[in-house]
Amino acid sequence: MKRSLPIPPRPFQRPAAFAALVLVWLCGCSSGRDDFIGARVKDSCNGSWPVCNQTASCFIGNESYIEGRFPGQGKIIVRLDEPSEVKVSFYFDDITAVGTLTSIVWYETGCKASIRADVDGKTVAAESNSTGVFERSENLLDQDEHLISFKSDLEATYLMKVEVIPTIL
Repeated sequence: MKRSLPIPPRPFQRPAAFAALVLVWLCGCSSGRDDFIGARVKDSCNGSWPVCNQTASCFIGNESYIEGRFPGQGKIIVRLDEPSEVKVSFYFDDITAVGTLTSIVWYETGCKASIRADVDGKTVAAESNSTGVFERSENLLDQDEHLISFKSDLEATYLMKVEVIPTIL
């Protein structure tokens, strides 16, 4: 049985291996914020769109996101081509006070019906701290424009996006 001894490392191998390890580490790390945004484009959300005898500031879809600050409120419009689950997601950069209540309301076309999610401030903070994202979703049936309103008294800057997922009825 022949045994061979390992070849002693050459002088340049260790620094090259270390540099490769650092390069892989730097390229492989992205922030939660970047992961949340993905390939979406920021919408300045400064328009004025009539919906349900109210005014929304923008249309949001699977390709865009908005930025904002709580405490406050906002209104967006989502356009559906078929019955869909509409997921509203918030990424919080810095929650400085949890507040008492965060609300999201999904409206059917013409605001003839609505679904409201009221979530305690501590729950919002706990979910966003554990997963990085606070999200809620509801199913909307009509194929048209839908108002989504949201408000919160927590103190934080946020990114918000919606995901429209067609449902099979």
